[in-house]
Amino acid sequence: MTLLERDEHLQAAAGYLADAAAGHGRLVYVGGEAGVGKTSFLEGVASMAEAQVAVGWCDGSATPPPLGPLVDMLPDLPDGVWPDGASRSQLFANVLAALRDPPGGTPYLLVVEDAHWADEATLDLVRHLARRIHACRALVMVSYRPEDTTVGDGLRVLLGDTASATGTRRIDLSPLTVDGVAKLAAEHGAFAAGATAELHAVTGGNPFFVTEALASRGELPQTVRDAVLARVARLDEGSQRALELVALAGSRAEADVLGPLLHDGLATLDEPLTRGLLRRSGDDVLFRHELARLAVLEEVPAGRAVHLHRRLYAALAGRGADPARLAHHAEAAGDGAAVLVHARDAAAGAAELGAHREASRQYERALRHGDDLPTGDRAQLLWDLGYEYYLTNRIQESIETVGRARDLWDSLGDDLRVGDAWRCQSRLQWFAGHNEEARECADRAVELLEGTDSVEQAMALSNRAGLSMLKTQLAPTRDWGERTLAVLDVLPDGTGQEVRVHALNNLGTIEITAGDLTEGKRMLEQSLEGARAANLQEHAARAYCNLSSTAVAQRRHADAFRWLDEGLTYCIDRDLDSWTGYLRGWRSRLHLDRGEEAEARADATAVMRGGSSAVGSLEPLLVLAQLDVRAGTGSPDEAFAQAVEMSEAMAEAQRIGPTAAARCEAAWIAGDEATIADVATHAWSYVEDVDCPWHRGEVATWLPAEVDAGLPIAPPYVLEREGRWAEAADLWESLESPFEQALALARSGDAELVTEAVRIFDRMGASAAATRARTTLQALGAPVPRATQASSHPHGLTPREQEVLALVARGLGDAAIAETLVISRRTAEHHVAAILGKVGVRSRRELETGSADGSSG
Repeated sequence: MTLLERDEHLQAAAGYLADAAAGHGRLVYVGGEAGVGKTSFLEGVASMAEAQVAVGWCDGSATPPPLGPLVDMLPDLPDGVWPDGASRSQLFANVLAALRDPPGGTPYLLVVEDAHWADEATLDLVRHLARRIHACRALVMVSYRPEDTTVGDGLRVLLGDTASATGTRRIDLSPLTVDGVAKLAAEHGAFAAGATAELHAVTGGNPFFVTEALASRGELPQTVRDAVLARVARLDEGSQRALELVALAGSRAEADVLGPLLHDGLATLDEPLTRGLLRRSGDDVLFRHELARLAVLEEVPAGRAVHLHRRLYAALAGRGADPARLAHHAEAAGDGAAVLVHARDAAAGAAELGAHREASRQYERALRHGDDLPTGDRAQLLWDLGYEYYLTNRIQESIETVGRARDLWDSLGDDLRVGDAWRCQSRLQWFAGHNEEARECADRAVELLEGTDSVEQAMALSNRAGLSMLKTQLAPTRDWGERTLAVLDVLPDGTGQEVRVHALNNLGTIEITAGDLTEGKRMLEQSLEGARAANLQEHAARAYCNLSSTAVAQRRHADAFRWLDEGLTYCIDRDLDSWTGYLRGWRSRLHLDRGEEAEARADATAVMRGGSSAVGSLEPLLVLAQLDVRAGTGSPDEAFAQAVEMSEAMAEAQRIGPTAAARCEAAWIAGDEATIADVATHAWSYVEDVDCPWHRGEVATWLPAEVDAGLPIAPPYVLEREGRWAEAADLWESLESPFEQALALARSGDAELVTEAVRIFDRMGASAAATRARTTLQALGAPVPRATQASSHPHGLTPREQEVLALVARGLGDAAIAETLVISRRTAEHHVAAILGKVGVRSRRELETGSADGSSG
């Protein structure tokens, strides 16, 4: 296809190639609707590049194999990039090393085509490269269709996560203008010049639509499908059958696979190649446009499709093709036995690579053909699928699927597997917010497995320790933990590693929570290291969650940012959706505690919109309610009612405490002292006996003075209970908690302190809280400061965003901005992304060339 109206884009690509040659790599997303010419544009870039070119394609015709594009690129990458047995992290590191130091010094141009079909592992590789490409001698170009990405899908999340990365850029290809269509029509010489306006109106300027319409000899097709099929109809019957085979083979078909399956060999493809329906790419044959392949695919009669899929399956099976591809053809061919073999292999491979959504789809495929499996095998298949549902936050489906597996094992009298299933059900019920059911399932597991001296018994005991830890009970957690370790001690060497990291997690978390930070961190970090070393992804995610949540709860903000950033990267890269939402919820709490309202709202909203488990949605629910209460922008009644119901069903101090504190804070703002006393007194019955100074403290500070709260209570709450409000405020300030600082001042009853509280509330935009503090000053007969308005900015930037913009204008990257402002890198990235949107530019480079006050925007 002629590259019309693409000069600006080619010039940009040339600049990115030059950057890459100088050691400043770039990753460029190339977006455009289907048929707009993304492939032709990328081929044009490759033709002008003085670079080592490697191209990979994402396959949309079947459940895609993990890292399919990387497999395509391997012949053009250095030997040893993907050695046998390499772990996912090592593989990614090898690719990055090749791009940092390419052979001969010639930079790489890597092209990933059709990322809207990418498997999760490929998206994770792109994410990995996007965050590190700026230090490489490579240009990575990733094409995708915006219309094929939806809110919440993997590619859309990837685009958002990497939008502000230092080396990330974007090129958007638009349809042709009327002039462009006229030039394309003139090149074909077969379309009336006067009809170009009509042609543009019908096709919308889409180059593929235009090309197909022109090829139809002047007839304006109603749809692309009609245009494609009209061209196909002009082929002889052998060529038409060959097109069907290529369409069924997938987005790309190896010539040596097709040859033996075609009546006259590869010569049958000559006419479709000559007429431009197909094209060659190396040793592969593919449709010139994917839309054309889909149009042909829809027309293949069902019976012939089954026959061809059988032949394709046989040919690919003889070559040892990827199991995901084999599973697709086997299913289309009606070969259920083959589906069971290949789909389970594909699922296991995907899970190992951290592509858990892909793994669940493959297990679902296998299950559709598993009715005749032996009972034990079917139970195992259900168990495997249920586990993938658990990892990907499909909790209710996991509960049901694991329950079906348990029932089958029960029918076989396999008490070991039945007991383990009850243990798993306990975990799932906890995620669903049903703590009573979780404890009942846990007790059944312990009872069934008692005396088996098995890994399953050890895990059941550790699960029981985990429930005690979650209830913030130090002594029971230690007791169950000791019982767990006692069973592990009698197991053969080399077994029980998963249980050991689970037990260390429980024990480390409760020690941190109860106040022994040094010992608790030692055990919890040891658990994380062991989980990562053994690729126990669930347990690594759990360790990140507990390291993060305890740090947030104890106002250890630097630790919290570290573990949240590491944990989110780890979980997002591995489709661990059950923990991704949980971590984002805690990050929203961290931002709220630090007075970073915009970031808090963004994280909390993302979690609530994306859907999360019960335990993952409580924090963001409360954060959004508190933001509205503090600013006076909404009623919290519905959110609080939901939070009370959820937290009391969970019956954990880490849920009860924050819910009660948020409600008491709202009641204080409303001047409702009676509600404060009622809420705090009711919550105290849940948290009074727990071993957590922070959750006891956040309730105790609101208790009536005559209630003896005792200890342990965290230091700032001790000062508040003793009426030492100024000291409490100073401590909150040192903990980077401005709202709590102002709240302590406002509750003091001292006019000077309350006046300072007003200033802090105003500065934060907490209008309702400021109004409540002004009311206190009026009651004290003290002067009331006038309300201040936030400083204006031509683009509506907040004061913090203005600080960030000034640093961007000086050329600082996200890491340097984070260090300068003492914020996390993730927060710096959020600020930069927000600034790009408000100022209305698409790249940091445009910000760097503008003035620091944004007036050039």
